Amino acid sequence: MASEIAVGDLVQAGGHAGPWKVLEIRQGLALLEHHGGHRLSVRTTTLSVVRKASASPAKAPVADEPESPTLFD
Repeated sequence: MASEIAVGDLVQAGGHAGPWKVLEIRQGLALLEHHGGHRLSVRTTTLSVVRKASASPAKAPVADEPESPTLFD
């Protein structure tokens, strides 16, 4: 894999119209979200990076907000 996939990156998933935003990565699987709100879980080896996430800390999580559940929960 040419570049490391990270949360916030836009990626293309093999066999799926994209791009998809990476929401979470765990144990070789990535949880992706399409612009229409559709979610998909795929192996990271099937992904290619379209655009890396910006490194700016503009969206820091708010401490009072409960963490929303994901497909991995």
